[in-house]
Amino acid sequence: MNDYRSEQIDVIKGRNHLLYKVLWGFFIVDLLIDFWVDPEIALFMLPLGAVVFSIVTYLSISNRHPVFTMYFTVSSFYFFLFCLLWVQPIMVNYLYIWFCFMLSTIYHQYRVIVYAGLLSIAMSSYFFLADRELFANVEDYDLIFIILFFVFVTLFFSLSSQFTESLRLNSEKREKQTASKLTETREYFHSIISQTADAILVQSQKGVVMTVNRAFFELYGWNEEEMKNIPFQHIPATQKMVFNEVLSKIVKGEAVSGYEMVNQKKSGELFPVSVTFSPIRNGDGSIRAIAGIYRDITEAKRTEELIIQSEKLSVIGQLAAGVAHEIRNPLAILSGFVQFMREEKISEEYTGIMLTEINRMNQILEEYMQLAKAKPFTASELDLTALVKETLVLMEAFASLSNISIHYTMQADNCMIKGDANSLKQVLINLIKNAVEASEQGSKIEVSVKRTSGYATIEVKDEGQGLAHEDLKRLGEPFFTKKETGTGLGLMVSFKIIELHQGEITVTSEPNTGTIFSVMLPELNNNK
Repeated sequence: MNDYRSEQIDVIKGRNHLLYKVLWGFFIVDLLIDFWVDPEIALFMLPLGAVVFSIVTYLSISNRHPVFTMYFTVSSFYFFLFCLLWVQPIMVNYLYIWFCFMLSTIYHQYRVIVYAGLLSIAMSSYFFLADRELFANVEDYDLIFIILFFVFVTLFFSLSSQFTESLRLNSEKREKQTASKLTETREYFHSIISQTADAILVQSQKGVVMTVNRAFFELYGWNEEEMKNIPFQHIPATQKMVFNEVLSKIVKGEAVSGYEMVNQKKSGELFPVSVTFSPIRNGDGSIRAIAGIYRDITEAKRTEELIIQSEKLSVIGQLAAGVAHEIRNPLAILSGFVQFMREEKISEEYTGIMLTEINRMNQILEEYMQLAKAKPFTASELDLTALVKETLVLMEAFASLSNISIHYTMQADNCMIKGDANSLKQVLINLIKNAVEASEQGSKIEVSVKRTSGYATIEVKDEGQGLAHEDLKRLGEPFFTKKETGTGLGLMVSFKIIELHQGEITVTSEPNTGTIFSVMLPELNNNK
């Protein structure tokens, strides 16, 4: 057994098990035929075969000495055939020597094949010489050809078995190398996944959790049992529609990198994450699962807010200079009128101009203070539709002074959002006020509320002169305005308020076609 490797021993054990079953089958069939043709021979072969094949069966099942069992098994069916030829010397039984040799090739061991070949040559020679009546039509020298035939067959199967064994060993070697590489790769990626600080989640297309790493448990608060084989609930209701749109892109084979969204922890706490999604494919190219790498960007957002606040403070000096420049003109006018009042009585026309300039200064100072002062932000659930209606009641009177009508269209009701009511009213008032001031008398302003991909959207559309493309890029900059008495600070404040609500303001405009301001806010009940 020292000449055989463990893999060969395992193969020999399997072939031993196979052959003892084949031998029993051959024995039973032979007995049935013998009982039918010659019962006396059957009675002689029954105990002989039962003893020999029982020993083969015991050795094969015990697996104690598989190599010895292999040679004993080959020897046993030659012995059984020898006894059969001894008591029943017919040509058919003689041909079974070839069958015994073929059975030995099952092992694919050249030594066993050579051993079986020698036994075949010995048995053929013996019965050829011992029973010439059986071979009456065959010349004596034909024995040489019979022996050569078995020699050639033995050589062929020996070489074939060696070649087959070499192929098998090479195949096993490559398989082991491939398995080793796969194991190393699996351990390598497992080490990366388990040690990385980013949370990793692998889900099926139905959302069932397949794989998560340690960082994911630590970040979200769930444990492995709570996440096993269930759709993971880390996407809040306000984000599900947007998340489904992202998943539809991934299912089409697209990768999504650095997508920012809001996730939910086990405790219910919401926090911002940056996610990279990529599809995992099967061998046929179909998508098997979706891998997501989640990075908590809470601190990054806080840092960003601090940077923005710092930048805002850094430009306060510039704003102060701008405010001083804007106020200098009305102050000069007021100074002139005060000098004029010392000399003679001032008319109502002049006092009206003075009041206009004072109001203009007051407006500049108020908008400047709104920008510079950080107001407390109180978020609560709001019905955006009701909020818009309340604001329109206030603004309709203002618009009517300029002979401008406001048309309200409610394309969606019960649009629930989370935000600060006063801040959102301020934004809506700024937009409608700008629309009124940009419109001519007799025109109309259209205000509508609708749902768009998980967002509640307010649209304010006017029939004014519109804006050029280069002007659209500058909207929200301090002191950029197309109005004669504007400051641009109102829009700057509005953009900031909507940003704090995790929303967005988009502007669509062309010269001479009017302007549309769209305010998009995340909706709470987007499933309605």
